[in-house]
Amino acid sequence: MNKEKWKPYSQVVNDQRMYIAGRQKDMSKPLHSGNIEYVGGDETDRDAVVAICDTLNSEEEVRCP
Repeated sequence: MNKEKWKPYSQVVNDQRMYIAGRQKDMSKPLHSGNIEYVGGDETDRDAVVAICDTLNSEEEVRCP
């Protein structure tokens, strides 16, 4: 299965933009909530979520060169 790199996803909750780290599980299927793998929880700080995504992507590169 071809997975996407980790990236921040966002949505507005109670007038507040929230971010979470996620990636599409199967790139051959349409993007929908059942085809996204999430890590962590909702954050208001986008930069913190980008840092999580960068770390996860770096770990993936080490495991799967």
